[in-house]
This record gives sequence, C-alpha cells and structure tokens, in this order.
Amino acid sequence: MTIPRIYLPRTLETGAICKVTADQARYLNTVLRMKQGDPFRIFNGTGWEYRALIRRQTAEGIELEITDRYALPAAEIHIALCQAVPKAEKMDGIIRHATELGVERIIPFFAERSVPHWEPERLPHKRERWQKIAVEASRQCGRSDIPEIGEIVTFERMLRAVPESGLRLIPWEEETTTRISTVLRDPAWSGMKAFILVIGPEGGFSAEEIELARRAGFLSVSLGKRVLRVETASLALLAILQYEIGAREMESME
Repeated sequence: MTIPRIYLPRTLETGAICKVTADQARYLNTVLRMKQGDPFRIFNGTGWEYRALIRRQTAEGIELEITDRYALPAAEIHIALCQAVPKAEKMDGIIRHATELGVERIIPFFAERSVPHWEPERLPHKRERWQKIAVEASRQCGRSDIPEIGEIVTFERMLRAVPESGLRLIPWEEETTTRISTVLRDPAWSGMKAFILVIGPEGGFSAEEIELARRAGFLSVSLGKRVLRVETASLALLAILQYEIGAREMESME
C-alpha cells in the first residue's frame, strides 16, 4: 500500500508533535479515511523526508507525531528553466512536468512575442499560484525539495537573473547548424552538472533576442525539424537533457 505524503512548511524534528492544516485534515479524513496510528510521510522542502503517525484526531484538527527522518538522494544535475509565459493555463502543466523532471528553479518571463501581458498587480498572484502547483507536484512525484518560482520578469531581466555557472542553452526554430544532442555529447561539456534552459513563447524568439542571449553566453540549439508547441518544447528539452546525461554517466561506468 502506498503511504500518503503531505507537505508541511515548518521545522520538523523526530519526536515532535504538530498539527496539519484544515485542508490537509479534510484530505486525510475524508479522502484517505485515515485513523489514529496510521502512518504517512511528510516533507518540508529541505531535502529531508519524515515518517509520522496520526497521534490524535479531534474536532480542532489532527495531531501528528514525527517518528523518524531520512535524507533522499540529492539531485545529480541542477537545472534552471527560464520559461516564456504562454497563453491560457499552459504554464500550470509546464510547472508540473518541470517539477517531475527535476528542475530546481523556474524563471517566468515575457518575451517580445509573448501573448499574455498582465497588469503588474496580477503578477504576484500568478507566481503564488504556480508555487502552489510546484509544491503539489513535488508531493505527488516524491521530491523532497520544491522548485523555486521566480518573479515574472522581462526577457532582458531574465538573462541577468540566471545562475552564473552552467551550460546555457536556448532552443530556436531557426537554428540549423547546432543540434541539442551534439552539444550535450561534446567532450567539452562532459563534466557539466548545471544547466540553464530558455524556452520561448508561442511566436518564437526574435533574432534580436537570440543575439542578446548569445551575448549572455547562451548557445542556440535545434530540437529537430518540427516546430514544437511551447508546452511540448520544455518537456522535450528536459527529457532529452535527462536522457543524455544519464547515458553519459552509464558510459563512464563501463
């Protein structure tokens, strides 16, 4: 039987007694029908996983007892995803998939050809919503950490906000000479463990934006002959990266 898992954003220690939120109590009681003594797992985004038991159920809520803790394996590679904000609710799915595929940081931005252009007062609410989606995706996929959702910024600010170290890649449909697989298999990048990926909007990047990215140290790469939807492009790039790095590490072990 799968042991349920919940997120508690607080300091947790073995032997401590704590309470869940009202929403979590309803989930444990109504959906999972858990009772006193039942086990489950807790994570708080710090890299630790905690075992817990339901100690007491009252009208005021559910009390938990932390019985043990253990560290989950650390990420072998570090990925920052810079994502042009797409239209409608596509960003929700992108964040879920990026979380499942190990992205540690997501920087949303508006590109020249981005469709959405929200009023400044809406931006914090969007970011808060996306952070909640990242938390829930981490809970479901078994991650002990949670991707950080950055502020929604302009393309130029995004280029300045990315981590200083790492292989910088920007897929572009007009790139005809450099394939993503060629770059990842290049011996020059064989020891690279950090990656910064930039995915454009529905209308693609302008030539001026690509030039700005190149000046910031990015390599423009091709993902293949087909033009991918924005939500497909991010998923494809992350899957290719995970596969190529995994294959590279397997070869080094032979």
